[in-house]
Amino acid sequence: MTSPTASEFPSDLWFSELIRRAKTDRPAMERLGIADLRFGIEIVADDGSSELFGIVLDGYDIVAVGRTDEDTFAPEVVLSGPIEAWRAMIRSIEANGRADAAQTLNSLSIASVPFEVRAPDAVGQDKFYRYMGTLQAIFDAAGTTPAAVARG
Repeated sequence: MTSPTASEFPSDLWFSELIRRAKTDRPAMERLGIADLRFGIEIVADDGSSELFGIVLDGYDIVAVGRTDEDTFAPEVVLSGPIEAWRAMIRSIEANGRADAAQTLNSLSIASVPFEVRAPDAVGQDKFYRYMGTLQAIFDAAGTTPAAVARG
């Protein structure tokens, strides 16, 4: 089992650490190719309230925007799901070093259950699936060890 991120999920610090970890393996990220996406991650609490976090993919660069709102951030696509589904995916990544087949962004969103892909147009929807490998690699970075982060 790898070391979990030091911050509580979901939080600005958790997403910042996730992006820091993802950037430590720059050759792996570059093999996935350039990406251009404003990606929203919507975490829906048990009471129905939600928080939106943003990630920007710009070429080979990845930026954690942190907590935001749709009007300000203007995401091209939002992946929305219940907090327990997000936590289960992250626990899988932390335990295995990467998501197992049942806990990938693709498997959790393919039938819109438990995650829903929401985009203002077909281009945003297409970009989610086009950059799926990059997005999964970013989330899989939650399974890297702090020592690997320190080497980056």
